Amino acid sequence: MLRHRPLAAFATALAALLLGTLALSGCATASDPGIAVGAPVNGSRHPVVAIVGDSIESGMGLEPFESWPALVAVDRRWGLENFSEPGAGFVAVGSSNQDFDGQIDQAIAAKADVVLIGASDNDLGQDTATVAKAMAAAVERLSDALPKAHLVGYNALTGEASDSDLAPLDDALHAAITEAGGTWIDLGQPYRGQLGLVQDDGEHPTLEGQQAIASAFLSRIDGLV
Repeated sequence: MLRHRPLAAFATALAALLLGTLALSGCATASDPGIAVGAPVNGSRHPVVAIVGDSIESGMGLEPFESWPALVAVDRRWGLENFSEPGAGFVAVGSSNQDFDGQIDQAIAAKADVVLIGASDNDLGQDTATVAKAMAAAVERLSDALPKAHLVGYNALTGEASDSDLAPLDDALHAAITEAGGTWIDLGQPYRGQLGLVQDDGEHPTLEGQQAIASAFLSRIDGLV
């Protein structure tokens, strides 16, 4: 597992391994029923896993292959499609002037077997009811368009925001994911306030912070599959 691997050795091999992982997504076929998170599909190919997220998932300030979804993808041999975008949320508009709806369009087009979608602190300051409605609509759209896909939701990851501030966003997405029959994972805050795990901007994880998130994710997934 990733959390057992020395960071230096892992980082050295990561770029080459990721190239192979990403190549798998280019030959993916339609979704299949009964997929477990991270399990090979029908024993013949690796799952196409789409990421709907913000700057934390995109690895802002680092190389894309150093983001936590990329680290997990290499560990689990996923065909990764990381559509995350800095600044984006369910209501908040990101760097390409789109909210999560644009990423959801891409996940649907990719015919993902698994979709990971997290709450985002970019939606803080927005009307909570409006965000909750957008979350429910987004999850419903994914469920309707990809009925065989496994939807996995998780809490907002942050270097600065408090648990109490994030709770309404996390609770709303949790409810939407559960209603759709998906899986909810509480990752906690693996890098917030941790020396050496947060970049100088106070918000985004360092490589070590990204690895801490990846380890937290893998430990939760281990209990599900």
